[in-house]
Amino acid sequence: MQRLPSNLITNKLLTTTLTDTAYVVPANSTLTVSALSFNNTTGTARLVTAHAFPSGGSATASNQILTSLSVPINGAQPTSVPSLVGQHFPAGTTIEFKDDAGSAVSINLSGYLTTP
Repeated sequence: MQRLPSNLITNKLLTTTLTDTAYVVPANSTLTVSALSFNNTTGTARLVTAHAFPSGGSATASNQILTSLSVPINGAQPTSVPSLVGQHFPAGTTIEFKDDAGSAVSINLSGYLTTP
């Protein structure tokens, strides 16, 4: 078994479209989230939403993993999401993110990819 630390999404601006910021867990691996944070550089608080669903699925209300998470103004400190740290996602899982304004919030997602 091999467990590799990885920066999965680094400083990418979210948009109002989920599929613009997505990560798909590679075949024959499991993702364990080690850190997830958002940074808002605008003067207005923004809301972030995220979904996780299996291969062939799509984003629905039943697979939201973040629902309207408030990210405060002006990037004084990134907003961490400790509730997802340690969560496991199997191969083929798609994780998608968006914000309510577009080009206001950047994301950083890291984790461990474990392969047999």
